Amino acid sequence: MAMISIPLSSALSIASGCTPVMGLISAIFGPAVSGLIGGSHYNILGPAGALVNINSKLVAENGVEIIPYVAILTGVFTLVCWFLKLEQYCMLIPLSVLEGFSLGVATTIGLSQLRNAFGLKNLPKHKDFYMNVFESFKNLDKAQSNEYIPFAIFFVILFSLAKFLPGRPWIILIAFCGLIYGFFTDGSANKPTLLKDVYPEML
Repeated sequence: MAMISIPLSSALSIASGCTPVMGLISAIFGPAVSGLIGGSHYNILGPAGALVNINSKLVAENGVEIIPYVAILTGVFTLVCWFLKLEQYCMLIPLSVLEGFSLGVATTIGLSQLRNAFGLKNLPKHKDFYMNVFESFKNLDKAQSNEYIPFAIFFVILFSLAKFLPGRPWIILIAFCGLIYGFFTDGSANKPTLLKDVYPEML
């Protein structure tokens, strides 16, 4: 779980409008603290995509500095629910609601990454999610082949492996292949955008 959480945390952090480092910190310290004080049947000890759409809007409106305060407030609410024994009512949520919520989260994460997938750079960022999606589709004619072709190949391979050989952490293999691809194309005239280009402070 920890190995899967590391790359996933960075991806979710970027989708939320934060930095990869913030995702890495949450993936390491969150599960570590939770493991020390005891687990729960109702909490995910690691990165989760449920709040990506909320976080991305908060970051767009208030800046990335708002996220630590949101995390603290979330912790307070969690403690209150634990103290009042409200977690038992989670079982009353219909499965259809949970499935619809999960679909909404997946759609938000996927569409928010259109800019990265197609190599669309210097597009204006809007506070509303749907406006950012519209902006991406409006500028698809500016898509970079060195960005979307590798994305499409890795995307098809990942989903094919997940469908025909489920139950294995294929995301780790795909992430590793992406690292190799980035390493060998770095420095070339037609290289794709790498994490170090977007987040030079990570070096």
